[in-house]
Amino acid sequence: MIEGVAFYILSTVAVLGALLAVSRRNLVHGVFALLLFFAALSGLFVMLMADYVAAVQVLVYVGAVGILQLFAIMLTEHVTGDDLRRLGARGWFWGLMLAVALPVVLLLPPLLNGEPPVPPAAPQSTARQLGSQLMEHYVVPLEVLALLLTGALIGAVAVAHGPEKDPPGKDRPA
Repeated sequence: MIEGVAFYILSTVAVLGALLAVSRRNLVHGVFALLLFFAALSGLFVMLMADYVAAVQVLVYVGAVGILQLFAIMLTEHVTGDDLRRLGARGWFWGLMLAVALPVVLLLPPLLNGEPPVPPAAPQSTARQLGSQLMEHYVVPLEVLALLLTGALIGAVAVAHGPEKDPPGKDRPA
């Protein structure tokens, strides 16, 4: 009973965080809503007994990606916007139709089948086994990703710095 209530609370927080993240024009508010979504998602991972994935979710997404996004926003000039969008914004009708139709299309066949699916047995893997699998097979993609993220951060700092200006008092050649 308590697990069901916790699931619905975490799911509601995750959906609201995701909706706020995409609807806010103020980038800082959007990032904080996205961090709320990531935190609720890590709570759902804890409920699934995936403690390692929940810890990685908190460390990588809530910690590292959230801070990286906030630093990128701090390096930009215009971070605020008007949060009161018009209801008649471009594409709202088709987005609403897709948001209603997709769950119906995905949930209708299992509901019409009538027989609830049998839950699979709990996996017996440990964090040590998962870490050795990742480090044996995915070391090169992990290192490439780290280099790409570092390059993106350096590029963001270079773009935010802007063009180099001449020092005052120095005459320009004609």
